[in-house]
Amino acid sequence: MNKTILTFLAVISIFLISCASSDSTVEEQTSSILSGNLKGLLSNELYLIDLQKSNSGPVDTAMVDAEGNFAFDFTPPQKAFYRITLSNELALILPLAEGEAVIVNGSADDPDGLVVTGSKDAERMLAFNKMLRDVAMEQQELNEAFGSFANHPNMDSVVMVFRKRFEQSELSKVADMKKMIDEDASLFSNLAVMEQMPTSPEENLEYFRKVDEALAAKHGDSPYYLNFHNRVAKMNRFRMGSEVPEINLPDPDGDLVPLSSLRGQVVLIDFWASWCKPCRLENPNVVKAYNAFKDKGFTVYGVSLDRTKQAWVQAIQNDGLTWTHVSDLKFWNSEAAQDYGVSGIPFALLIDKEGKVIGKNLRGPALQKKLAEVLN
Repeated sequence: MNKTILTFLAVISIFLISCASSDSTVEEQTSSILSGNLKGLLSNELYLIDLQKSNSGPVDTAMVDAEGNFAFDFTPPQKAFYRITLSNELALILPLAEGEAVIVNGSADDPDGLVVTGSKDAERMLAFNKMLRDVAMEQQELNEAFGSFANHPNMDSVVMVFRKRFEQSELSKVADMKKMIDEDASLFSNLAVMEQMPTSPEENLEYFRKVDEALAAKHGDSPYYLNFHNRVAKMNRFRMGSEVPEINLPDPDGDLVPLSSLRGQVVLIDFWASWCKPCRLENPNVVKAYNAFKDKGFTVYGVSLDRTKQAWVQAIQNDGLTWTHVSDLKFWNSEAAQDYGVSGIPFALLIDKEGKVIGKNLRGPALQKKLAEVLN
């Protein structure tokens, strides 16, 4: 679960911007920052919303004529993401900047027929969101197929098969995003792409650094870029071989348990919470790794971002988490979360016997594979 300000770009846009139709007509480019022809609109007005100032109302209004033509004359002070809502089910989120002339053609009734041209950033957003939409449809089909096996006698095997299919779908998505970044890392729209990029394995972090460096010179004063840059800076704090800060929080009995008390063991520092569904789904994998390697010098130091002791302790019991647990029950204001720069959970660091990072956000089989390398 992530609380960064750009999350909406990757979530909302999955269903809001879709692929271009090859036979759609594109209007000639105009001097307007955003213009075009849209059929099927329910209103003769379109509103341009700055996504960082959405509560302040539209920055510009465009009148739509009888043929569906419109044009916004607003001049963005700097590159930013803007939204125009075409219907209750359809909106466009586009990066816009002074000097660009982005053109949109199509119909509010036909998301797949929309055509967006006029800038590399607009075209990248279109390609990115087509890919996300295809992945979402694929995974929805997998969900429906999985549901048909609800009463299957070999449910464990069914779960394993579908988990692998979901993992492959996610791996394909990541590969497509990397290809986009490799094509042009300097595009502002890559900020939306990177919101969907997982931080593990370690090689993925190189793409965060690549985009960060490519955008620094041109967009260094953008609030969107600065938010991303700060995130990347936090990631770099825990590069392989770096030392982690001390944590000293109370366990469920109220006794302080410092992280350093586990020195001499390989430790997974696991930030989680009872309310975090992805955390709870990952817990069985951590339990499996713990049971397999606890007698070889491995343990877990669970740091909960819960708000109530009852929910925290109940989740520990329900999930069978038999390792060390600590929490100050301060939610995102947890002292440890602040020190570690945690902005989303689950978040985990694997440290060696000397307290140095040897792995980050290792999920599922990846954790056991790393432990096998270190402890066997």
